[in-house]
Amino acid sequence: MGSVHVFILNERSSNCVSFSFQAQPSFGLLFDIDGVLVRGRLPIPAAKKAFSKLVNSQGQFVVPVVFVTNAGNCLRQTKAAQLSHILGVQIAPDQVIMSHSPLRMFKKYHNKCVLVSGQGPVLEIAKNLGFNNVISIDMLRESFPLLDMVDHNRRPKLPVRFLKFCFVLIIDSVVLFGEPIRWETNLQLIIDVLLTGGNLSSVHQTQKTPHLPLLACNMDLMWMAEAHSPRYDGFVLFLERDHVLDCYRSFMTLYLLQCYYKAHSP
Repeated sequence: MGSVHVFILNERSSNCVSFSFQAQPSFGLLFDIDGVLVRGRLPIPAAKKAFSKLVNSQGQFVVPVVFVTNAGNCLRQTKAAQLSHILGVQIAPDQVIMSHSPLRMFKKYHNKCVLVSGQGPVLEIAKNLGFNNVISIDMLRESFPLLDMVDHNRRPKLPVRFLKFCFVLIIDSVVLFGEPIRWETNLQLIIDVLLTGGNLSSVHQTQKTPHLPLLACNMDLMWMAEAHSPRYDGFVLFLERDHVLDCYRSFMTLYLLQCYYKAHSP
């Protein structure tokens, strides 16, 4: 905020009275993070110096500043702390828009049973966004161990019967924060959820009907880290695999709700 000086000429004298006040800026700044301000955990060389010019002597921004990121594997307060350390300025959590931030607006799903997939503290992220009834992929595979059979080392050692929650589990929607570590597990269980209408105690449906909603964040295909060339975003590749399978395309119609927070080209 800059100072605006006002001079008043007293009508009864030639004395000039001066005072100043802080004017509100007429603009703000919105920054992409990945590949623009930082690459991985390293700042772009000029970024740190540039940001030192955007704060006053108290370390406060002189104009409104907001940051957007493709990251979806952490809470926004965690990302704000990381950025503060990297750029050398104090950044508040409410200045950061994560790829999953738009999910706060999907209030009609907040009280429904939601399966979440991604990396990091997915349950904490989901609850922070307003979801009140959340199940992770790990929780699901522990309750239905016979559904995850690709990794032989994780297969049940002895014959087991399907374990069930103490209540009837009906999943209403699937939320994808980003690419998983174990693609085969997540892909298999998500497909099972979609093909059973959210009821894993039932068999796959064979009628071609729209399945339950699939909410996805972060649709960028590539991003810049420390490497010289762009990195492919595993999440988009994961979604494309989902499209190819399309829940065994002959049976289901993919119903995908995509959350965008910045320009995206297909």
